[in-house]
Amino acid sequence: MPNQPTNLPLGTPAPGAATPDTPSVTIDEIRVMVERFYEHARDDELLGPVFAERVEDWDRHYDTMTRFWASAVLRTGTYSGRPIEKHQIDGLTPQHFVNWVEGFALVVEREFGPRRAEVFVDLGRRMAVSIAARIGVSGVDRALAKSA
Repeated sequence: MPNQPTNLPLGTPAPGAATPDTPSVTIDEIRVMVERFYEHARDDELLGPVFAERVEDWDRHYDTMTRFWASAVLRTGTYSGRPIEKHQIDGLTPQHFVNWVEGFALVVEREFGPRRAEVFVDLGRRMAVSIAARIGVSGVDRALAKSA
């Protein structure tokens, strides 16, 4: 069932519903965070080549990922896609996911501060483990535990 994007751990509140975990961030702030994260990822020795081979239009990618994070965290309902398919890439290892999670946490905490970043970082970590498992990359949870 790799084509079912709804199986990611995005939570269950209704679209637009405020939750105690919803940080006070704006969509514009999410966009800046997304751009800065991908600047970081593009410089990563493992992640950079993966993105360079697959992302042709960075503005479009930023738009998509901004909608994704706004939907996942702010419950805007603006994202629709198949993230599992996009991550079915030959050669991915647990270290790719560790680098993604660590880089994401670094950028999000720098942009939002620890309190507002917490929900993003937690969700990003859970999604990394979930996506890795769905595409057959095992050991990501253990690798993340070792890197913590």
